[in-house]
Amino acid sequence: MRHTALTMTVLAGAALFSTACGDSPVGADPATLCATSQGLEVCVARGEYSPADEIETTVRNTTSETVRVGYCSMKAVGKTDLDADFEIFYSPTVRCGADVDLDEIRSLMVEIPPGATETFDPPLSPFAFQGFYRINVWILDENGERVAGLPAFSGTFLVIPTAGS
Repeated sequence: MRHTALTMTVLAGAALFSTACGDSPVGADPATLCATSQGLEVCVARGEYSPADEIETTVRNTTSETVRVGYCSMKAVGKTDLDADFEIFYSPTVRCGADVDLDEIRSLMVEIPPGATETFDPPLSPFAFQGFYRINVWILDENGERVAGLPAFSGTFLVIPTAGS
């Protein structure tokens, strides 16, 4: 397999740096693929994906109350610099289109009871850049409105054009 200079830079960066979830390099240990925030544990299945892949994402409710998550606003966000912050932007149009309304958001939100787990497959853009990514998961109220100012999110994974090859 032929690697570009950027691929090698990303792989070297992954080998040198750890995520906030543990001491192992990104993608090397299943523990780095999960993160717990906002009462949800969000995990991705693999440490590397290619553009246009679906990201198998497991969301577990760690609270004592039912939590509603937004299907429409769940998305992968990326960065090329490990020291930079991930994008935090709520937009239900991401997966449900520009014409999505509150009724559709409510009909597509998923309720997760305490201790229960749900699996989702948010897609990566076919034009996803090479870098470090995570999945943002927004919590909604019973009316389909965003509850928290910040999303729950997964551990970090890599997007590399040759990952699926």
